[in-house]
Amino acid sequence: MRHSRFHPFVAVAGSLATTAVFACPSCPTAQVVRASVVGEDFWNLLVTMTVPFLLIGSLSALLYRVGLSPRDVVPARDRNESGAET
Repeated sequence: MRHSRFHPFVAVAGSLATTAVFACPSCPTAQVVRASVVGEDFWNLLVTMTVPFLLIGSLSALLYRVGLSPRDVVPARDRNESGAET
């Protein structure tokens, strides 16, 4: 109950922060920041960051899809245990 008083303050602070961010999209500082973030190396860095996740995710999905069904796992386990006893 104590924290319910802070919700309006958080909402006002958030709206003021977003208003300040969108206040001047064409000011010189915004242009410099935009040029540094979305520069000539932007696409190279973006590809370098996303390709490993895509490859690992695709490989994981493929291995999950191709994996053994639960019906096939139980007989294989039984065969291994029976082979170890003899």
